[in-house]
Amino acid sequence: MRERHRRGRVAAPTIRTRYPDLKSLQLDFDFSDNTGFLPSPQVTVFHPPAPAYFYFACPYSDCSGEFNFTSLVDLAASSREAHSSGQLTCTGTRHRGVACTLNLAYSISPHWP
Repeated sequence: MRERHRRGRVAAPTIRTRYPDLKSLQLDFDFSDNTGFLPSPQVTVFHPPAPAYFYFACPYSDCSGEFNFTSLVDLAASSREAHSSGQLTCTGTRHRGVACTLNLAYSISPHWP
């Protein structure tokens, strides 16, 4: 999966190319689960020269899942809303074939000049 993500980032157009009017883009992630361990909240800021690659591996190291934000970012950028949010559930599989139960609350904040 890591190699696929690396190749995807290399092949992706830049933010500047995909969203010419965008000054920056911020993605905020907050995780919840019924396990004792929770990944820390994450904030990622994309600037115009960054690759427009919006796939994120599940933060559980033993999980095969990923979160694809491409269509959500496209929608947020095209709607020109200041903020959008929602929730996703990981669909990956963890150690011994157990379904991952990680929930991700996200917010997408595009910034225009």
